[in-house]
Amino acid sequence: MLFFILVYNMIFNNNNYYGEIDELNADEHFNALEPANYDERGEPITPDDAINFTTKEVGVTSNPMGNTLESLKSRIKEGTGRIEFSFLKGGKGNSQQPTPESYGTRERADIRELLKINEMKTSTHAPVHAESLAGFDNQRGFNSFQRSNALKEIKRAIDFAGEATKGGAIVFHLHEWQRPLSEITDGDTHFKMYDEEDKETPLYAVDDRTGQIIEGISRNKTVFRPKYQTAGSAGLAGKKDSKGNLLRVDDWIDVDGNLIPKNADTERLFDRVPIFNKEKTNFETEELNWEKLDALTKEYNKGRPRHEEIGPEEMFAKIQFENKILQAKGSSIFHARGYEKEKKQLDEVKTLIDEYNNLRDNLPEERKFQADAWLATKTGSKISIDDLKKDYEYFRNSLRHVHESSASADVQARELKETYKNITSLEKHGLNKTADTIAQAGLYAMEVYKKNKEKYGLEDPIYVAPENWNIQMYGSHPKEYREAIKKSRERMVQMLRSRNHSEEEAKKLAEKHIKGTLDIGHLNMYRYYFQAKPGDTPEKTEERFNKWMLDESEKLVKEGIVGHIHLSDNFGFDDEHLTPGQGNIPMKEFLKRMEKHDIKDLIIETGSYNISTAQPDTLALMGSPVFGKNRRMRQNQVHQGHFGYQAPGFFIAGSYAPSNDWTTWTDVPLE
Repeated sequence: MLFFILVYNMIFNNNNYYGEIDELNADEHFNALEPANYDERGEPITPDDAINFTTKEVGVTSNPMGNTLESLKSRIKEGTGRIEFSFLKGGKGNSQQPTPESYGTRERADIRELLKINEMKTSTHAPVHAESLAGFDNQRGFNSFQRSNALKEIKRAIDFAGEATKGGAIVFHLHEWQRPLSEITDGDTHFKMYDEEDKETPLYAVDDRTGQIIEGISRNKTVFRPKYQTAGSAGLAGKKDSKGNLLRVDDWIDVDGNLIPKNADTERLFDRVPIFNKEKTNFETEELNWEKLDALTKEYNKGRPRHEEIGPEEMFAKIQFENKILQAKGSSIFHARGYEKEKKQLDEVKTLIDEYNNLRDNLPEERKFQADAWLATKTGSKISIDDLKKDYEYFRNSLRHVHESSASADVQARELKETYKNITSLEKHGLNKTADTIAQAGLYAMEVYKKNKEKYGLEDPIYVAPENWNIQMYGSHPKEYREAIKKSRERMVQMLRSRNHSEEEAKKLAEKHIKGTLDIGHLNMYRYYFQAKPGDTPEKTEERFNKWMLDESEKLVKEGIVGHIHLSDNFGFDDEHLTPGQGNIPMKEFLKRMEKHDIKDLIIETGSYNISTAQPDTLALMGSPVFGKNRRMRQNQVHQGHFGYQAPGFFIAGSYAPSNDWTTWTDVPLE
């Protein structure tokens, strides 16, 4: 039987470090392991296909369901040199789900000391159930209260990191708003959530002032609007209007035959003239399907700067609001059309009543009848003062109706016009809000790092690290992910510039304190929705997806978007947190690309069934060896090997099982 004490890269984290195995009656099983592999100087040789990461670069998460301090101790015993403190719950914590704030000053100091003694690197995962960073929910659209709650959870994690860790990434999910996968295209790369997604899923427009959703359209929906006079329908095509504009066949014109551009401002658009159908005695309408709406959108965008361009959902909302504004304006005009005439009649009746009363009041009692005679003469009829008063009341009520109906219609039209001017897409509005939240978090991370760097011995800058997450939500696709981080950095630069930082300094600080977390397991869940090309075999489709995933990951790293990596595996269906290499992600190729770009910050995210095995198995996948006397072993061979068996210690029974009083000097559990 073999009993040994093995020193391997725990806190040493150096593949060139090796210790001897204390051999007692060496078992043939271990002699059958891979043969020793040393160079001419006696130094161990790393296999050609090995990836040169150690436990200093490749760490593991703490147990988010237990005590963080105890979880740290456990990870130290397992030999990790890097840990990510993970928290599941937002708000107030409990014993099963602690939060960053569940650990007080003394416990934070204990964590800090353990990290220092064991020379460990750190990162922190903010509560994973935080709200959309943009503050979006399906009922209310965007709101500041929800956004502030998301920011609060990130700040709690930053505070914890500033006082309890060595610095590093503050990870939180990009979980912004639902959008159809079918709308995301990249060359010949397409995704689809379900068969009719591209037709059924609505695209929304919002009010940029309030963030409230105002209209939504899907590809299978049509919109109607009045059919307007054009230069062609009025016989003016090829001629010039009074301002010298050459009129084309489909150009809109006003009542004077002057050009109304397709991208005219709001007020000018309401000078268009609807076409009246004399036979049907109504105004003609036109139906716009998605293709026509898309064509109108492209026409509208011609000549506009990129930031002013709109999408079909915005065009749809604009048309809907144009119809509502026309209705309100028409209602106002309808009710106000006889206003001047009725106002004149009211004034005339009031004057007669006043003159009658004045005359009658100045006549003696016996001659008051003369006022009635005067009134008959004045009106040319036998109308009485009572009839006159009834007329006055009628005209007064009629004018009140005009005031209330027409004025309210004008108010409605004004409100609709203001909303019309502020129509924007959900993505434009949301991205600005997301960027602002991340930028505020980045600024806070910078301040906490500056304050605590010397006080608590922070080795690495604290930076906020948004993570690609749920593929159904905006922020998970590489395009969206890239855009969110770029916008966030731009926003942080603006904030720093307002604090008198130079442009160059502000950009460096923004890039230092905002860097993304790329989760390869989350990205792999796009696999299920990846669309095959016509004629492609399943193998070819898989090959194309793997290339897309690896290329996109590498581009994000090369562009400086990513600073932190999460490693876990799955089969493309759900985020199961399998041990890297145990699913269908081309993990070794991914890790080689990360190594090529000198990525030094990787965290293995464990699941429920691989808490103690994920790290050694991942290091074994990389080819990271453990060296002993005259032999080289993989990490998982040491981890799983007990008394000549390749099996965890809890399978050992009877006389082979050590007593409960016996432990290894490292306290590392046998299993």
